[in-house]
Amino acid sequence: MKHRAKYERLLKNSKGEYRYQFNWVSGGFNDVWAKNLKEFKSELKRQFGNSNLDVNYNSLHKATESGARSWDKAGDMLCW
Repeated sequence: MKHRAKYERLLKNSKGEYRYQFNWVSGGFNDVWAKNLKEFKSELKRQFGNSNLDVNYNSLHKATESGARSWDKAGDMLCW
């Protein structure tokens, strides 16, 4: 009997944008909503263009619902 890997849909908002999650090279993490990688890069520049933060592109991924939930929980634990 073959076991199938559980497939979880990617998180997408009403505008058709995916939630891209990533780590910063210097530490920490963040997310950006964008339709594709090109739009992600322009949105990243718009939001963080004046900072000297660099994205660790090895950590960049589209979020699933459970992945986003655990990501948010970790962020809440750091902030409170």
